[in-house]
Amino acid sequence: MRYGGNTSCVEVRLDDDTLIIFDAGTGIRALGQALLAQPGPVHAHLFLSHAHWDHIQGIPFFAPAYIAGTELTILGPEHGHLTLEKIVTGQMRSPYFPIPMHAMAAKIEFVKLGERSVVELPNGVTVEAGVLNHPGCTLGYRLTANGKVLAYTTDNEPFGEAAVSRHLVKPSHHTSLVRDADLLIQDAQYTPEEYAPHRLGWGHSTYLDALQIAQQAQVKRLVLFHHDPSHSDTDIDHIVALCQDQTAQQGLDFECLGAAEGAVLVL
Repeated sequence: MRYGGNTSCVEVRLDDDTLIIFDAGTGIRALGQALLAQPGPVHAHLFLSHAHWDHIQGIPFFAPAYIAGTELTILGPEHGHLTLEKIVTGQMRSPYFPIPMHAMAAKIEFVKLGERSVVELPNGVTVEAGVLNHPGCTLGYRLTANGKVLAYTTDNEPFGEAAVSRHLVKPSHHTSLVRDADLLIQDAQYTPEEYAPHRLGWGHSTYLDALQIAQQAQVKRLVLFHHDPSHSDTDIDHIVALCQDQTAQQGLDFECLGAAEGAVLVL
């Protein structure tokens, strides 16, 4: 009720009102409604981490995409022989959805990204991509704007002995993605007890992994993201409290909070 039940979608607004969106889970529906309540056409860059259902299923319900004048650039990884465009449009083909994507009146462009891709936006803004440890090709992103850095690394598994024993590949680029970030939005789906041994290889982190990553990367603020659907508000409150206790006991110099729908953070 307090943290929310929609799947992954993060809106970023720059000083010049540039709109950047990370992932298009069910949360993008509410974002679309909010955008329509504002004056002027919608122009946005939508960065997809990967094509798992909970990260793209909101696209058919993103109302601005059906309005002429909307300009939407969708960026993200491809999967095998499937292009990014085929991945995104495929979920709107029969029998999965009654309205095909070509019914959208917006101008939509698709851009393939991969390891170390860098997207340059106006006014010196950059978005850098790097591969994360998650089944399928999954990207994390580092947004740099006006001297501030936001790192978005959801759906990412820790790289300890358990991961090595499962022959999981450690991406080389994750550390540089999150280094010295002013804000790190990091996967923290499981408790340590939930993670081992039954969820090895599922591609997600524990809150302790998130704390370790934030400490090693010397970030200034950590947001625990991608809450487990079975966790209640009370469960997440408990996890956030445990993290805050850990940071206090270890003298770690960063803020830790749980992602919540509607929350606004200013960098």
